[in-house]
Amino acid sequence: MVATPQNKRKKLIKKLKSRFRLTVLNENTFEEKLSYSLTPLNLIIMFGGMLIVFGALIYLLVAFTPLKNYVIPDYAATEFREEARRARLTADSLLEVSRKNEKYFNDLRVVLAGGSLSNASDSIPLETQDASLNYAVSDVDEAMRQKLSEQDRFSIEAIDNEKERRKGVILFKPVNGTILSPFDPKAGHYGIDLVAPKDDPVKAVLDGTVIAASFTADDGNIVSIQHNNNIISVYKHNAVLLRKVGDRVKAGESIAFIGDSGENSEGPHLHFELWENGAPVNPALFMSFGE
Repeated sequence: MVATPQNKRKKLIKKLKSRFRLTVLNENTFEEKLSYSLTPLNLIIMFGGMLIVFGALIYLLVAFTPLKNYVIPDYAATEFREEARRARLTADSLLEVSRKNEKYFNDLRVVLAGGSLSNASDSIPLETQDASLNYAVSDVDEAMRQKLSEQDRFSIEAIDNEKERRKGVILFKPVNGTILSPFDPKAGHYGIDLVAPKDDPVKAVLDGTVIAASFTADDGNIVSIQHNNNIISVYKHNAVLLRKVGDRVKAGESIAFIGDSGENSEGPHLHFELWENGAPVNPALFMSFGE
C-alpha cells in the first residue's frame, strides 16, 4: 500500500505530539531530582520563542545604544563623510561667491577707467551704492574748455547741439512711459524715473551682455547690461527679472517687468541709468519721453 501525503502528514503530527519524559537523576544514588513531560512540538515552540526574544533584545541594544558604533562596520565613518560633504559644498559655494565678487569689482574698475570688458559673464554685485562724484570744474579745466570752444567755432566739424552729437547711437526705449524725475547728478539722481503701468515689460536699449542681475534693499531687483563703446545701462525697481548674469541680449528684448521693489521706490516705475566711460549721462539725450 502506497502512503499518501495525508498519511505522512498525520504521522509527522503524531510524532511531534508524542510525549517524552525528561528525568534528571542523581548519578550516585539514581535518585530522581526532576521530571518533565515534553513533546518535540513543545521544544520547537520554546526554542523558537527564545530566539525571537533574544533577537529583539539584541536589536534594541544595538540600535539605541552607542554599541552600534562598534558593532556596525563604518557606521561612524558614514556620519563623518556626510558632515564632510556638507562642509565641502559650503566651502565651494563661498569660494564661488568670492570669485564672482572679485571678478565684478575688477570689471567695474576697468569700466570706470574707460576700458572695455572682454568677458563680463561672471560679474555680480553684492550691493549697489550711488557714486559720490565731484562735478566742480577747476580753473585749468575751465581754461582748456574755453580754448577748445574758441577753436570749435571755426571748425566745420563743430556741433553745438548735444543731441546731434549723439545721433550716431540709436537706443531702444526701455519702456513707453513719461518722465517722473529728470536726470540730476548734482542731487545724486544719476538717471531718470519713468512711470509706466505695473508689469509692463522692460526692454534692453542696446545689444549687450548682462553683468548684474540681483536684488538690493534700496533699489530692489536690478539689471545692468554692458554694451559696446563703454556704455552700461541700469534698470532698477523691477518686479521680476527675466535675465541672469552672462546672458546676451538684443536691443528691444524684454529683460524684466515694471515693479515697485526696493525701499527707494514709491510706486510702479523704472529708474533708468546710462553710464558712458564710467560717468553718468542723461538718457533723455538719446531718446524722447513724455513729461
